[in-house]
Amino acid sequence: MRWDRLAVSNHRGVLVPRLLGLWEALGVVLATAALAATSGLGAAGWGASAGALLVFAAGLVDDLSPVGPRGLRNHLRALAAGHLTTGIVKAVVAVGAAVVVVALEPRRGAPVELAGIVLMAASANLWNGLDVVPGRALKAFLMVGIAMIGVDWRLAPPVPGTFVPGLLAVVADVREHAMLGDGGSNLLGFTGGLGLYLVLPGWGVGLVAAIAVTLNVLAETVTLSRLIDATPPLRWLDRLGQIPVGH
Repeated sequence: MRWDRLAVSNHRGVLVPRLLGLWEALGVVLATAALAATSGLGAAGWGASAGALLVFAAGLVDDLSPVGPRGLRNHLRALAAGHLTTGIVKAVVAVGAAVVVVALEPRRGAPVELAGIVLMAASANLWNGLDVVPGRALKAFLMVGIAMIGVDWRLAPPVPGTFVPGLLAVVADVREHAMLGDGGSNLLGFTGGLGLYLVLPGWGVGLVAAIAVTLNVLAETVTLSRLIDATPPLRWLDRLGQIPVGH
């Protein structure tokens, strides 16, 4: 692994450093430390931060590793052929982290908890698929963040730890000064899934988990970019502030 691999060509062929993931991870560390010092954290809070940072670390390893298969379907094909890819490692880490985090959070009943695990793991992979156009993943996360206003930060320090840095970083992302990379996008998705799990009613957790899985399937078939381009409001938001292709 080499740190110079954190710079990658984006959709316009411009070399952009994948540093915003490190910025988001630092935000999680600082938010966790601040909450521990001021409010005190129990096992749920510490576990949420540890799980989120572990998911970030798995994504960072993927960022630093040589280019491999793209898309979950191709990673599964590689695994079937006997090759363990960093993408499969990311998926296993996301599921494992989600299991531990849900187990440490207040009990909600087995069906809701299972849906929460699916939601966190599917969201981590979904946000990875969103991070192909400048600002797309961060814009989506900040929109989801509005729904997480009521979350108890002591149960989920990564929520403020990613939302505030995200607000500060969105312009740099959109204007192609830096990007999230797999580490940052996985972190945002996992955190978004965690926040929604904590604030939504049980039926809402199940519904959003199903939506996240469906979007993952569509990302592997139709592609999210095609769906966004075909939906005028999403297309407008997606292109807001971006540097036009060809400039």
